Amino acid sequence: MQDYMIPTSVKEVQALGWDSIDIILFSGDAFIDHPSFGTAVIARWLQKWGYRVAVVPQPNWRDDLRDFRKLGAPRLYFGVNAGAMDSMVNHYTASKRLRHDDAYTPDGKAGARPDYAVTVYTQILKKLYPEVPVVIGGIEASLRRLTHYDYWKDCLLPSILVSSGADYLCYGMGERPMLELTKGIEKGWSRHRMMQIPQLAFFVKGKLPEGVRMPEGEVVPEPVATLGRVRGRGPSSGWEGSRSDGSGTTSPSGILVLNSYETCLKDKRAFAQNFHWIETHANMAH
Repeated sequence: MQDYMIPTSVKEVQALGWDSIDIILFSGDAFIDHPSFGTAVIARWLQKWGYRVAVVPQPNWRDDLRDFRKLGAPRLYFGVNAGAMDSMVNHYTASKRLRHDDAYTPDGKAGARPDYAVTVYTQILKKLYPEVPVVIGGIEASLRRLTHYDYWKDCLLPSILVSSGADYLCYGMGERPMLELTKGIEKGWSRHRMMQIPQLAFFVKGKLPEGVRMPEGEVVPEPVATLGRVRGRGPSSGWEGSRSDGSGTTSPSGILVLNSYETCLKDKRAFAQNFHWIETHANMAH
């Protein structure tokens, strides 16, 4: 492990003598350099492998966006997470009443992060730096990676990849997939090779590959529709989906095809099917 502190400001970056930063992580929490906090774990893990990592904790999204500009563009990508809690759980009680404190902000002050923080941060970064990849992760991104029910809006929402415009979504425990993704971005791996990284989700345009079938005894839903270009994402070809089995095979076998967001809006049973498939197939590799 390196012996220098993770920089969070321009002065700290200059003190390290860096002329560039490889990865900049944005978080909805205050930065605490302790393994209880995911941002610190990922920052230290990538630092261990020789990458220059900086963190911007709780950036102000309501002013001239100086917090998003102060460190400039990283060499590889931006990372975004909402913090240790989903930002909506952090802000509101189960009765939808606004909370007046925040355990992950200095002095417990509320209001240091926006609602739907991952989406807000990512859209700002994509507006300021459209050519720089954005990788989202943490509990907010992980639990919203597929079509999901939002308690506060009382409706189904599409994958957070759609609402945020992020390029990649890393879900679950992120040390291994984040390292592999970082290597892939650095070396310019193709999307096809990126598909072999476990716990990684992203969109690409096109139809499902030939030969894809649902597990025996389950019904194949309608083909996934082409969603077209999503803000901040360059043109690509192929199909949309994610792998979580970590098998490393290039064969399309073993791919689970879920009902689309549009189908789930029309048929609640389709959403229930999705939920069943996600829960029963999530940890089959273990």
